[in-house]
Amino acid sequence: MSAIGIRIGAAVRALRALSTRRLLQRHLWLFLACAITGVTLLTAVAVPVLDARARQMSEETAPSAQGAAAVRLAVLRADQDARRSVEQHIAGTVGMGESAESQLAAADQGLTRFADHAGGGVAQNVTAVNGMLVNYGNTITAATVTYRDDAQMRTEKLAAARALLARPDTGILARLEQIARDEQHRSRRLAEPSFPLVTAWAGAVLALVAAAALAFSAARVVRRRCGRVLAPAMLAGGAGAALLAGLSASLAVHTALALAATRDDLAATLRVALAAGLHDDTGVLGSAQKTVAGAGPPALSGSGWWNVAYIVLGVAVVCATVAGLLVRLVQDYPRRRPVDWTRARRLGRAATRTRGRRRGLALAAVLTVVAPVAVPLALPSDPVVTVLGTWTGQEAQRFRTLMADHGINVDYEGTPAQREVLLARVQAGDPPDIAIMPGIGELAGYGDDKVLKPLDEALEGIDPQQDYAGPWNPAAGRGADKGATYWWPVNANLKSIVWHTPKQQGPATALSSWCLGLGEDGATGWPGTDWIEDLVLQRAGPGPYTRWARGAGSWTDEHGPVRAAWRQWAAFLATDQKRAEKALTTDWRGPGALKKDGKAFREEEPRCAYEHQGSFARGDDGATIEDSARLLPGGPYPRRGYEVSGDFAALFDDREPAQRALRVLFSQEVQEDWADEGTMYSAMTPVMKKIGGREGEDGTARAVYRRFRQNDVPRCLDASGVMRPMLRDAFHEAALKTVAAVATDGALSEAELDGILKGLESVQSADTPTGDGESVNRELVVCSGGL
Repeated sequence: MSAIGIRIGAAVRALRALSTRRLLQRHLWLFLACAITGVTLLTAVAVPVLDARARQMSEETAPSAQGAAAVRLAVLRADQDARRSVEQHIAGTVGMGESAESQLAAADQGLTRFADHAGGGVAQNVTAVNGMLVNYGNTITAATVTYRDDAQMRTEKLAAARALLARPDTGILARLEQIARDEQHRSRRLAEPSFPLVTAWAGAVLALVAAAALAFSAARVVRRRCGRVLAPAMLAGGAGAALLAGLSASLAVHTALALAATRDDLAATLRVALAAGLHDDTGVLGSAQKTVAGAGPPALSGSGWWNVAYIVLGVAVVCATVAGLLVRLVQDYPRRRPVDWTRARRLGRAATRTRGRRRGLALAAVLTVVAPVAVPLALPSDPVVTVLGTWTGQEAQRFRTLMADHGINVDYEGTPAQREVLLARVQAGDPPDIAIMPGIGELAGYGDDKVLKPLDEALEGIDPQQDYAGPWNPAAGRGADKGATYWWPVNANLKSIVWHTPKQQGPATALSSWCLGLGEDGATGWPGTDWIEDLVLQRAGPGPYTRWARGAGSWTDEHGPVRAAWRQWAAFLATDQKRAEKALTTDWRGPGALKKDGKAFREEEPRCAYEHQGSFARGDDGATIEDSARLLPGGPYPRRGYEVSGDFAALFDDREPAQRALRVLFSQEVQEDWADEGTMYSAMTPVMKKIGGREGEDGTARAVYRRFRQNDVPRCLDASGVMRPMLRDAFHEAALKTVAAVATDGALSEAELDGILKGLESVQSADTPTGDGESVNRELVVCSGGL
């Protein structure tokens, strides 16, 4: 006989040797342990977790993924139908067309519906797509309605709309595809049986099977040793435990199979939907739409109501079996001696003898009840700070990493459609904690609306006059409270420069020697306004420039600086009509910016010799920076100032975690880390001095900081960034119209220039709430002297 057999035989003989009372007692305690363990694992862990997975799959993951795919296909159909109306020359009659309008409406409604289902990890992309979709609708409408008779502007708007859709990683299509992929990945996690879940189910089933076996064994003991034919309560308890084990196992298998089937169906649907692209015909897109629409909701429902049945059945099983065992113990084998409570009474009297001991016992009782609730609340948490900005790609990742390295947990959302996203969130009463914007004009509007919070607490320890240079230092920040500061710079850029590629030669007076692209998601045309602003500053100086930026200058004055600068830029564009036409549909980063593996900035061959662009536009061609005053059209001009820009942080919720995040972001340590990488520069004076004067520092960084710190001429904020949003957007559009006119006719006529400038003058007058001929932005700091 084997050793195991010998041990089993010994155990059986030992049980037979036990008295009936002791044997029934052991059955009772073992049954209670198994039954309570099984029911607890089943109702507190296994069923709730599996039910949560089923609900998450059916109510969130699958609808979100299907919704993202459906919105993506609707946008593709809308774009295709709108372009077809242009190609068929019917846009003048039907605009973008009923089909395109219907598809855009379906996309908007679909986005609204599935936004409620999207998981927390994809919420950023959902809000970004929402803003970009508004921008896309406005742009495609302008192409098919506003500029239906202007071929150049129509082409520019179609290119801008396509860029909003197709930009790698950050375009509408890429974001929607990422949402669908993320949700598909979540569906795989939900359908994958995790080890803790499998362990909980296996433990529950095995414990219930053991409880059933113990109940049947107890009934057998009663029948054989007590001479009773049946033990109904124990048999019922055993049958109930067995039923509970079988039902729970069956439910687990059924739900797991349903989760796997939903996962596979979702993968098949997305495989078809995400394969469709911009170049597919209507038939392919329509077929994909039918596939997504036919998928329908998953055949999966939560099983939480089973938990009630399990609890009821489990309690009944325990009560029946325990009652049957207790009856036998009490009736057939009563105790011969009563229980002696003397020792227990003695201990009780000793524990409550004095007032201090009674208080201690009362405190212990209170802590026993309160501690499980109070301790988790008292433990330090890691609050999330929501941040909205324009940085995407590597810049966004660098920001997240930088804040995480300094102990700040941020939920950062980067989108080129920042204005639309922020406005929608503010109006919905759900603004981000912090917004980081590239201009102060829009922030001034939010300050007027009393939705910004003062930054006084976040700026503790900072000496504005010593630590920050103007004009980035908003010492005269607008707001309800005199002297309050409502925005603060987190980085700075230099704009009155020209990137010169040494190996390339060409006359600076001809557009053919220059890189020029006006495309940008959400703000097409701003590179053109930078040219005009720099010309106004270098030709007229900081005084007229400041009045114009604040809304106090004239756009139409025949002898004014704006008209003169505009004429000069238009004449420069006319030196190369073909390049001007190409600039309308070229991204400001370079022709390869819309390619998946494209590089940014001047990568086209043959490379251009010059580019009028900010310090952030550093390429890989070894270009160096020069002051723009010498190379601007009509120059050389005396250097009368440096146009600069920056990204400014504003606070929409002044809770402590957000204040702490800004204190970290504004600190010298973080500003140094920020400025040490890539093309980010700091507006903080000590950082400028440290990095700009450091031996071995990058030559471009030293050159930028040297210009930031010079004392010869003032530095002036980007004028369009100071203007109110409506005027700023009109300025961007006017720059595009200028390039389109040159591309069409070879030059900008005086009549066309007059119409453009009168339009801007009208917008400025309409966007002046004070009615005194000056914009409400008149208090903003625009220019400042040297350090």
